[in-house]
Amino acid sequence: MPKEKHELNKNWEAGAKFITRGLIIDQPWIGKILKGYKTWEMRSGRTTIRGPIALIEKGSGTIVGVGSILDSIGPLCFEEIFENEIKHNVGPEIYTRDDYKWNHAWVLGDVLPLVQPIKYQHRSGAVVWVELDTVAIENLQAALVEIFSTTQNVGSRSKSASADQKTSKIPFARDGSSFCINLCNRNGYFTVGEKGSEQRFSNYSAALEYLKRMPTAKWRRPNPKGNWGIVSAIGWKDA
Repeated sequence: MPKEKHELNKNWEAGAKFITRGLIIDQPWIGKILKGYKTWEMRSGRTTIRGPIALIEKGSGTIVGVGSILDSIGPLCFEEIFENEIKHNVGPEIYTRDDYKWNHAWVLGDVLPLVQPIKYQHRSGAVVWVELDTVAIENLQAALVEIFSTTQNVGSRSKSASADQKTSKIPFARDGSSFCINLCNRNGYFTVGEKGSEQRFSNYSAALEYLKRMPTAKWRRPNPKGNWGIVSAIGWKDA
């Protein structure tokens, strides 16, 4: 299957067609993933699965987001788990226990929370992965198509810009800074969204798409002193 079909940020409509399975994740980890605080989902073994997947909150019977599995790293030693705590967001009170066995990192990217959770049929015995039923697949595809359509028509929220104009434009802030790929890349990630519910993307295009869906685009960038803070868009300009 061509790699570009695995990239949700390239085309939500096409990407939705290839999401047929969901990964079950318990709280608080699923919440941290959806908020962009956690990009490594720690598991006891590796996975060969790559590409777009549904994200399922354990015990809820619903799909709460989508994302892509980019890589599977491990087994990790204690030092590697310690050094990458910012990525897996598991506290030392957990990973220092003698019985801790989750030493493989399933690397997630392009995570997108759904506006409304989507119900699916949970098959007996499913613990890690769920093969989605036809209705759930169709409902998920419809939800992502709606998101894609909203992105394309984001200009309807503003009299000053149309969706076609924003397609090739980037937001800029009052201080003159803009959401550019070099300035806003912090350790391989772009942080966007409202304070307290920010999202982190490893892919610039996916982060830009998220900004286009916001009523007012907000992102983190370093100021002249090197301190990272949130700025709000006052307009859009040519990339």
